[in-house]
Amino acid sequence: MLNLSSGGGNANYLRFSPQANAWTNSNNEEVQLKKVVFDFDNVTTGWLLLGTGVRDWQPDAAIGRKGAQPSPDHKRGFEVTFYNKEIGTASWSSNGVGPNMGLESLYSQCAAQRQANEGKLPVVEYKGSRLEKIGRGTTRIPQFEIINWIARPEGMGAPAAVVDEEEYVAAPAPAKAAAPADDEMF
Repeated sequence: MLNLSSGGGNANYLRFSPQANAWTNSNNEEVQLKKVVFDFDNVTTGWLLLGTGVRDWQPDAAIGRKGAQPSPDHKRGFEVTFYNKEIGTASWSSNGVGPNMGLESLYSQCAAQRQANEGKLPVVEYKGSRLEKIGRGTTRIPQFEIINWIARPEGMGAPAAVVDEEEYVAAPAPAKAAAPADDEMF
């Protein structure tokens, strides 16, 4: 509440490494990202400086409203929250080109469906990454698919009375093998 900690963000975090094409958690263990609830309502953009032992996050006053660049080493970045019972509430932040492009795409998809899903959050599934040449180098762009919209799960701070178990069951995907019920994950 007072934001007195010297570190930024959530102690439980995820990182996507385009070079390794892998997700890691705050224990530096590789994780297989699956279905997660994406806290679309609380996405922040800003300037992010990352280095060995350094993380300086300067959020924008409003999403996408670029403030002054704090230093030449700060790059445009984001901070979002993912949730499922397996990973808990985890922060994902980055200032890399590939992750920025992946989040931009996911955010656009969610914004296009927002009006039909007012008051709900998207359940997204990580579908791998796409290799893309950018300038003189290459990066990997995380790919996500929206599979459902649900009420904010209790694990993300929703009161128990607000959560409706019926909303957790995603519509069946055509021609795919059965997946674990969403209510097991959220």
